[in-house]
Amino acid sequence: MPQFSTPITPFHESEGPPQALPLLTYHTEMFCHTLWLVLLSPQEEMAFSTLPLRGRSPTPSHVFTIMSCGITPISPPTPTPKVVKLVSFSPEQFTQNSESEKVSTHSSLSSIDSKDSKIPKLEGEAGRPGRGGYNLEKALNWDAEHFKNLKEYVHRSIEKHCHVGKSKKLQAPAALLQVYNEALGHFPELADYHGSWPVGDMIQMQLKNTSAKARHKGSRKFQ
Repeated sequence: MPQFSTPITPFHESEGPPQALPLLTYHTEMFCHTLWLVLLSPQEEMAFSTLPLRGRSPTPSHVFTIMSCGITPISPPTPTPKVVKLVSFSPEQFTQNSESEKVSTHSSLSSIDSKDSKIPKLEGEAGRPGRGGYNLEKALNWDAEHFKNLKEYVHRSIEKHCHVGKSKKLQAPAALLQVYNEALGHFPELADYHGSWPVGDMIQMQLKNTSAKARHKGSRKFQ
């Protein structure tokens, strides 16, 4: 049987450029150019590009098909609108309110101070101790001589300004005011008593006695 021989060159030279060797996935560097949240549909294709290697031709991009479960996007809750109510005040309103508050506060404090600082009148009628009244001299608790001077001064003022034949209820208001003012002028401590009631008690007791004496004298004339 005849034998044929074919001459072969020491180095094989293929026609055209050498083909690129296939690369495995773990030999390929993959990265994403941008980072953001991506919602995937049930089937979506993601493309990743590979970096060129030295001495080798660029490898085409690998396309991966990812099967993902259906994800329904959840919309954020709609915020409840806030209602803002604007209220404006004029400077005049602030001034009026502040002034009215000052006046009311001052008047209330004055009334409280005047009531608390003054001595209130005792219950009952003066000159009737043991019968629902009180003894004026003991109630005032003044010095005996000082109380005597006040009593004598008020009696003289009554004879000067009042009608001694009438009771206190029948006296003219101006006449009673004169007695009050003169007593306060000579005895300033009477201002510590609410309404200067010691003077009023002395006027009532004195006119009660003088009016009773006047009625008694009149009745004797007609006998």
